[in-house]
Amino acid sequence: MSLSHLNSTDIARALTQLQHELLLAARAHDWQRLRAMDRQLLALVQRITQAGAKAQFSAQLSALQQNYQHVLQLAKHELQRTELQMAQFNKNRPGVVAYQQTTEGKTP
Repeated sequence: MSLSHLNSTDIARALTQLQHELLLAARAHDWQRLRAMDRQLLALVQRITQAGAKAQFSAQLSALQQNYQHVLQLAKHELQRTELQMAQFNKNRPGVVAYQQTTEGKTP
């Protein structure tokens, strides 16, 4: 695909819009939407790369890289939070099961 097939204004706008949506999805913990935005950005970056236009969009691609780092940090934080919740759940599970059995008239 040559650069003539890429409208640089539309590409720049799409990069900016998708990055914005990527950040919104990450902040909202909307992981399905984040995955969709990620696929769309990947396809767009591949088009830019195949067209040999990376230099033309270097500012937008640099911003994209910074935003991705931010999204990765948000995702890592969410993973850690979820792992902590699961560990707490697993720690409390025997007591919860015993309580449930007691209230249902069963003994452990």
